[in-house]
Amino acid sequence: MNQMKVLSTLFAATILFSACSLQQRLTGNWNIIKFQETNINQQNAEASNVGTIQFKKDGSGVKSLNYSILGNQTNDQKPFTWTINGQNVTLNSDNAQFPKSWIIVTNKAKYQVWKTTDGQGNIQKMELKKQ
Repeated sequence: MNQMKVLSTLFAATILFSACSLQQRLTGNWNIIKFQETNINQQNAEASNVGTIQFKKDGSGVKSLNYSILGNQTNDQKPFTWTINGQNVTLNSDNAQFPKSWIIVTNKAKYQVWKTTDGQGNIQKMELKKQ
């Protein structure tokens, strides 16, 4: 029984430590060097150097995006909040209908790749490089 308690404690500590280290790794300014959208029924699209995203230690941040995909211009200069759950980062901003959760598929100190879906089979991918 004592061995089970020790293993449970070690497992919980590992999860907590990895969430804390991911939070420390994300804190700072990142360039979004590539954004891709893979649509199941339409043309796929890609944009480079779409803007920046800043993660603050207190769970807030600011995004500054300016890009065009398939003729749709996006200019997004809004603050947001962010949370971490395992390898998932959730971004939530005012006037958003729902928070956007991203899976971190590459997690390096200066380079990250994130993916998400829209529930209809379309996939979005971001490549981030730390400033």
